[in-house]
Amino acid sequence: MMKRVFAIGLLSIIGSFSLAQLPKDTLTYYTLDKALSASPDTIYAIDLHRERLRSVPPSIKKFHHLKGLTLSKNKLEELPAFIKSFHDLQFLYVEKNRFSHFPAAIFYLSRLKHLNISRNKIGSIPAGIKALQKLEYLDIWDNRLTRIDDGLTKLQNLKFIDFRGTTFAPSFVEKWTTAFPNAQVEFDAPCNCLE
Repeated sequence: MMKRVFAIGLLSIIGSFSLAQLPKDTLTYYTLDKALSASPDTIYAIDLHRERLRSVPPSIKKFHHLKGLTLSKNKLEELPAFIKSFHDLQFLYVEKNRFSHFPAAIFYLSRLKHLNISRNKIGSIPAGIKALQKLEYLDIWDNRLTRIDDGLTKLQNLKFIDFRGTTFAPSFVEKWTTAFPNAQVEFDAPCNCLE
């Protein structure tokens, strides 16, 4: 068993931002082996990070009550369609994989509060993002963003967004900072480049 307390790990990243405003992941995460040896109804979080996965094991389909799923630091290029069936999922960690596009299966996770999809190769945030109405934390740091759909502005529960890793023009930064007056929006220093 592994306890993951998200707020502690974030202290060095967000400095003075109030941690009380961020969703806290205090779920108990199980490895897949331990989860498979238990009743599926008793497992709420699975940790599959650093497993060198090229695909998500279909055996996790049986855990219908998942609230947390860690797939970070693997070799995933897409998420399987069955991810859509995790209707209770609130915390999804898919950072440091090989996604070149935003996985569409994520848009079906209507209870998602925390999404870390940083350090991939994603070029855009598509319109489907507006389906994630409960999202409070979005980390898309260090991707290859060239386009962010205006659908993102529909997510008025967002409290933290990390766009660092791409340099945008001052007008672009102002647009997104203004769109979320009650959120901490992180950008790298603006340049006289991408509008």
